[in-house]
This record gives sequence, structure tokens and C-alpha cells, in this order.
Amino acid sequence: MKKWLLRLSLCLLLIFSAVPRAMAVETEAPVQTPVEINTAEDLYAIAEDPAGSYILMTDLDMTGIPWTPIDFSGSFDGNGHAILNLFLSETGKETAVVIDGNVKEYEAHFAGLFGTLRNAEVKNLKLINVRALVDTDVPCLIGGIAGYSEVSTISDCTVTGCLELRAHDRMFGVGGVVGYGTGTVQNCDIDVTLICTDTDANTLDEQFLGGVFATGFMSVRDCQITIDGYCSEFGYVHNGGITGMLRQHPGQNKFGSTIRDNFISGKITFFECNKNRRAYCRPEVGEILANWYTVTHNKHDFVKDERKEYDVELRPEMCEKPEYTMTIVEPGCDTYGYTLYCCNGCGYEYTDHYTLFQHTVREWMEQEPATMEKAGLSTGSCDLCGAVCQRVEPMLEAVPMETEAPTEETLEPTQPEVEPEGQTIPGLIWMIPAAVLAALCALLLFGRKKHVGAFLQDKK
Repeated sequence: MKKWLLRLSLCLLLIFSAVPRAMAVETEAPVQTPVEINTAEDLYAIAEDPAGSYILMTDLDMTGIPWTPIDFSGSFDGNGHAILNLFLSETGKETAVVIDGNVKEYEAHFAGLFGTLRNAEVKNLKLINVRALVDTDVPCLIGGIAGYSEVSTISDCTVTGCLELRAHDRMFGVGGVVGYGTGTVQNCDIDVTLICTDTDANTLDEQFLGGVFATGFMSVRDCQITIDGYCSEFGYVHNGGITGMLRQHPGQNKFGSTIRDNFISGKITFFECNKNRRAYCRPEVGEILANWYTVTHNKHDFVKDERKEYDVELRPEMCEKPEYTMTIVEPGCDTYGYTLYCCNGCGYEYTDHYTLFQHTVREWMEQEPATMEKAGLSTGSCDLCGAVCQRVEPMLEAVPMETEAPTEETLEPTQPEVEPEGQTIPGLIWMIPAAVLAALCALLLFGRKKHVGAFLQDKK
């Protein structure tokens, strides 16, 4: 009896001790598997689940594909791959409140690969030859990766291209990575041409331009920044190699800003046509209006180029009507192709129309032949680097048979075919011989079995 009670107690103890462990397993958050992005259509589909987790599986060429900035709050891993030739011409759907140097609030619009980032993460992404031409009459800020950042992180990214904003309403600006916001940009390589143009000389506004972000209260660490900036402004200019203005929002005092260990090279060319002139332009930060910040250990090779002529927009092209000579640079195994444009008048150069990596394979070996039902597959080795490449062979097309066109002599009137509703008389006639034949076969077989049976009986 005692042994039985002891065994029962041990069983109950094991059961109750396992319950907490089972409950703990049930409460653990499931690991989210990133959604793979292989095509431009997959990239568009992020908008259907903007809080999801995504990973880029291949380089994408966005040439000729219109883009609407996505408002994003998830995780995007570029996985070391690139998005080429993204073109921005419109702002995203979401707006947000921004403040200028006088703490005036505006409902602003945004443009970038992402319109807004809210508690989001973007990492390991190459944004190559991103180009923007946004013309607007509302407060607007644009950036290569995002127009607006709210407590988001951008790390280990590359951004190259040319971003242009034309505006005139109260507050606007352009940044190489982000337009406006809070968060962190870390360990990024940035090489951008930025153009910000005030299109109305009769309105007084504030303009912001920065190699990393236009304005806000972000942290920037360990970045390589190359900037070629152009600003034409009839209000107040805030320009900087990293940011035009470091502005702490009164309602966001919990955030700090650290700008350190960055290298800035390039120049900003600008004019400020304003009687109450301020003309902020510095290698790191144009103007600082904040308390909790650190700007230290940055190096630069930066030029401030202020102009006094106000009747001509400042742009990288020096000629009024530039004429360009084009040179096409072919892609390599690990280098992008592009077209180099050189102005015959002033010598200004820029690159555009990038193309994806391309291996050189002269001999292909068929692995799976193409048929009319499925595509084939061939493989070959790159003549330059030896990498094994695959090529999909298109499905075979059915070859129509050649027939002679009928002449009038061979054409005969045809009667329309009528589907029989039931069994016809000719069909019944053919069934009679078949039935007779079947009966004869059965009779012969039955008779044969009978004789065989008799024969066996006699033997016995």
C-alpha cells in the first residue's frame, strides 16, 4: 500500500512540475521568418503588411518602374543586395508634424524609398543611383531611404544618387538618407548630390539640407559622407555636411543625439536672398538648437561656397543648355555598369542608368532541355572569375503545320453536325452481330468445359 501511494505521489509531482514549463513554452514569442523579396512586385507588396519582416534576396533594377513611398514600421534586411535606379517623384500617403527653428509646427509630406519609418529597422541595403525630382507646394522633406524617421535605425547601408526638391511653402528640405526625424544612422556610406530650390521669391520659409539628414534630432556614427549640395533660397538657409539643423523637439526631451567618428568630404554651394541674413553652412551641423547632444571626433574635407547672384538657380550643371557626351561602361562580375555623361561645355560629369552585375560566359552546356511544356536550363563558367552561372532557356513554341489554302473547286458545302440525343438505329444494327458472336463464344466455352469434365470423370 505504501509503495502504491509513493508511486502516485511521484507521478503527481512530475505532472505539476511540468505544467509551468509547458506554460512558459506557450508564452514565448514566435520567431518571425522574414518574407523573401525577389522581384519589384515583391517590393511593392511590403505596403500590404508594413509591420512585417523582409529580406532582399537579389539585386533589383527599378528602371522605368514608378514608385510610391511605403510607410513602414517593420524590419528590412537588404542582405548585402542593391536596389538600382529607384526614381522618386511623389510623396507617400502618411504625413507627420515637424517643427522649424522657431518651434512652429507643420503637417509635412515625405518621399524616399520609405515615406515614413516608425520604430523600424533598415540594414545591409545598397541604394544605388536613387534619383528624386519632387516638386511640391506643401511642407515637404525627402531622403534617399526615408523622408521621415521616428525612433528608427538605419545601419550598414550605402546610398548614392541625386535628390532634388523644388518647394516654397514654409518649411522643406532634403537629406542624403533621411529628411526629418529621430533615430540612428550608423556605419553607412553616402555619396549624394543634393539640390534644394525655393520656387517662390515672395514667400519667407526655412530650408534644410544635410548629407545624412536635413533636420531633426538623430544620432550619426561611423559614416563616410560625400556631398555635393546646391541650395537656392529666398528665406533662411540651414546647410551642413551631416545635417542642416540639429533640433531637439520640446516634446522629445527623452532622446539624445550623438554625432561622432564620421568623415565628411565635398562642398555645398548656396545663396540666401534675405535682408535678415543667417546663411548657416558648416561641415558637420549647420545650426544647433538642442541640449542633449554630442558632436565630436568627426573629420572633414569640406568647402562652403556662398554665392551672391540670386537670379539664377544653383545646380551642378554650369552651362545654361548643357550638351553631354555619353560613355557606356559595361558591368562586370562584381561591378555595376552605368552610363557616364560629360558636358562638352563646362566639363560637369555624372553617372546614371546603372545595370546589374553580369558574368561573361561564352560556352553554355544544356542541363535540362526546353520543351513545349517547361523551360530548360543551361550552365556555364564565367570566363573572368570562374563563377558557375545558370541560364533559363525559354519553352519551345509549337510550329503550326503548313496547309494549302482550299480552292473554290475543293470547297464543298457541309452540313452542320447534330449531336444524337440517344442510340441511333445503325448503332443497334452493329450491336446484333456482336451479341451473337459473344453468345457463340460462351456456348463453345461452356461445351468445352463440360467435355473436359466428362473426360476427367472417366479417368477416375
